[in-house]
Amino acid sequence: IVALQFALSGKERRVLALAAADRGQGRGIALAALANVQAQLDQAARSQASGNAALAVTRSGDPWMGVDSIYSGVVMLDEHEVAVRARDLGAQLNINTANEDQLRLLFQAVLRDAGLTERLVQRILDWRDVDDLPRLNSAERDAYLKAGALVLPANRPFRDVAELAMVDGMTPQILDLMSPYLRVYGQGTINLNSAPEAVLRSIPGMTPQILSNVLAQRSRGMRIASVASVVPGATGGRGSAGSVIAGQIGALAVVDTREVEVTIVATAGPSALPIKVTALRRRNGQSAALTWAR
Repeated sequence: IVALQFALSGKERRVLALAAADRGQGRGIALAALANVQAQLDQAARSQASGNAALAVTRSGDPWMGVDSIYSGVVMLDEHEVAVRARDLGAQLNINTANEDQLRLLFQAVLRDAGLTERLVQRILDWRDVDDLPRLNSAERDAYLKAGALVLPANRPFRDVAELAMVDGMTPQILDLMSPYLRVYGQGTINLNSAPEAVLRSIPGMTPQILSNVLAQRSRGMRIASVASVVPGATGGRGSAGSVIAGQIGALAVVDTREVEVTIVATAGPSALPIKVTALRRRNGQSAALTWAR
């Protein structure tokens, strides 16, 4: 019995050691793939496209244009397959920095239900604010306790979009609809050249005519070079109605890719669990910086 116990204990320790080794190897593979993508992003930020003159002009305005397709896919590191996903964060709305009007406009554009939109927006705001005082048509700590909820409002910014599932009134179906349009980190800017229509509607100052101009230029394969180019009357001089609206939109909207989220999923072996690493790369002119990784 004693010998059997020692054998079982030794086997358990061996399994734990192998699992730890697999995790370490998997993380090393993921970090190597991340470093490779970061090097490509850095090079793109410092140089312009060559060969195609038209593409070179476009890239000079946005060297990270099209990161979702250019840097995403499956790559091989030695004999290991690594899944890489890059995305322009300017295509989503940051639910931690968005104000009430922005959230309302986005949810209404996607859900097409004013009552449901109002309830969800108020409860999202109550979840992230620092107090326990409920807004109108909302819920705070006492309401969650009364309903027997397992998780109470965090009273802090959201750490992940999936955390929205804990908000009272949020269903899996609604979360599936909203998730592609949302993020929880990075700056609050929105890219006019990559954001979907629902996200564009959440920009302060956005009108149906300006939105139509943006979508029309994009549908023709044209890159929007400036906010003023899609705002009627924006070139009428300082103080004109068009320039005021352009300034309001330009406070949040940009026309280039400034923040890229890179997600790496790597597996050390057939029986090893996948390791996920996520990082945020921010560009400022021709320089790029890694703002955080997890």
